[in-house]
Amino acid sequence: MKLFKNFCNQLEKTTISQTWRNCNQIFVDTIVKLREICITLNLNELNTYKISLLYQEENEFKIIREMCLHILWNILKYPKHIKYRQIHKQALYNYLSQKCHTLGTDFERILIAIEKNLQFIGFKKENDKWYYRYNNIQLSHLWKCYRLVINLQPMYFMCLFCCC
Repeated sequence: MKLFKNFCNQLEKTTISQTWRNCNQIFVDTIVKLREICITLNLNELNTYKISLLYQEENEFKIIREMCLHILWNILKYPKHIKYRQIHKQALYNYLSQKCHTLGTDFERILIAIEKNLQFIGFKKENDKWYYRYNNIQLSHLWKCYRLVINLQPMYFMCLFCCC
């Protein structure tokens, strides 16, 4: 009965009784074994939590990278088209919201990171739009930004790692 009181919050009753039988109904041995089981379960929960955090961070980074590549590529590919030099705040907000919801990531953190990246690329925020602030496209700067972001893709990490 004491075993159930001590471990019922952490383990199922069937696990407690099975461990009791496996330890030949020796109280001290059963306590030691149940503590080991609890520690293992806690470590597994911690590892699962860490993995889910890493997965969430990976998804956040993926969204930021994809958005930056998309914006940069459109400006580089169509330097004379004005529409690629303007990003409506609400459209960006809606797209990121949907993407974050799909991948289960933190929307606010991604939005802040995207806005910082837009500023670094050369966009300036005015009213409800982000405008590329240069009349003449700064191709060398945009190309450096594009290369910087594209080299962060996992397949390039693997390629660089394997070749070295």
